[in-house]
Amino acid sequence: MKISNYKNFEDSFLSRPPGWMLRWGTLFTFLFFFLIFVFAGIFRYNEILDAEILVTSENPPIDLFSRKSGRLVYKNFESGKNVHENEILAVIENSSNYQDIFYLKEKLQNDIVLFSTVEKLFQEFPSNLELETDIHYSYQSFLKAFEEYLLFLNLKEDSLTSDNLKSRILKLKKQLEIKQGRSVSASRNYWLSNEKYKRQLGLFKKGVISKQELDEFEQQLIISKNDVSQIEEQIEVLKADTLSLKNLSQESLNKNYSNSSSLNSELQLTRQELKSKIEQWENIYTLKTPVSGKVTVFDIWKNHQNVNEGEHIITIVPESGNLLIGKCKVPVMNSAKLRLGQKVIIKLDNYPFHEWGHLWGTVNAISETPKKGEEVYYSVYVSIPDLTTSFGKEIEFRQEMLGQAKIILEEVSLLRRIFYGARNIWENIQQ
Repeated sequence: MKISNYKNFEDSFLSRPPGWMLRWGTLFTFLFFFLIFVFAGIFRYNEILDAEILVTSENPPIDLFSRKSGRLVYKNFESGKNVHENEILAVIENSSNYQDIFYLKEKLQNDIVLFSTVEKLFQEFPSNLELETDIHYSYQSFLKAFEEYLLFLNLKEDSLTSDNLKSRILKLKKQLEIKQGRSVSASRNYWLSNEKYKRQLGLFKKGVISKQELDEFEQQLIISKNDVSQIEEQIEVLKADTLSLKNLSQESLNKNYSNSSSLNSELQLTRQELKSKIEQWENIYTLKTPVSGKVTVFDIWKNHQNVNEGEHIITIVPESGNLLIGKCKVPVMNSAKLRLGQKVIIKLDNYPFHEWGHLWGTVNAISETPKKGEEVYYSVYVSIPDLTTSFGKEIEFRQEMLGQAKIILEEVSLLRRIFYGARNIWENIQQ
């Protein structure tokens, strides 16, 4: 009986159509999950890579450190002062007198002036400058080379020898011209004597003149012939002497040029060596700015104040007008998605985000390999077009502003993120 009643209840329940709440509830549940699925596929959000950022200019500030310990004997800087490239801002105590070094450097920068006397040379370049040993030796070598070159130019011994030889050559040429004229006359006289002798020989054969008279004419012929030979011999001697003097003159000119060139080269070499020694002194004992810009001082510095080797003295902020860049330290995790041209949101510590907003930048360079050490990271450089924030406010630029950067890697849908998570769980289960 019970079984029959249960069977009747089951037939009546199963054959009865579902109520409206069940029918619409199922439909709404299906639509709800379907809309969630569609929304998860449509909705996208940015995948972010966080990094520290340092905002600076294309030419960043330059820190100047002391290379030696000692007292500041010369100070030429103040906070906010504009300085020029290669300007010396401070000198640390050393064995050289910095004023003598500055004087000598200024003189060496100009072209070498050839003084008329050695006295004027030592007036321009005093020998009693206070210089450290290496610079002193180079300076004395420079003065010696300069003095020898001036003595050579002033004495002009080789030049005088050359002029003397040229004068002697001119005299020999004149003598040669005279001898050549005499040679023509002697040759003419010999020809006439020979013709006369021939005529007298014909008369002697006819018996017109005696043997004694013929001998006299023959003697005249021999004398005129000897005159021609003697003059020709003298001409050859003069030609040989002229050629010899020409060779000596050329050798003298070559020697003069060689000595002048050698002495001038030695002078230039010692001058360059002296300049090099002064540059080495500057690199060790001075603070010299490599660029033009404005001085930033973190401590109070005065003359005769002691500084330690490696101590940070001043910072040079280059002149404005440079492009703005951001230097990011990006962790290795998830860095494979970094690409050039990706957008970067920059929040500066100096300017709170809730009040000022953020800056926009673009990735324009990524290091090929990570920097290794205690902290492993990639260096990413971000170009910043301007300092106008997302709130429309203009930020005043200051060098080396710190902040946080959010690099937008890509837009990922919620569905894809769910899929990645599910796949990761499944792979963990499989392992």
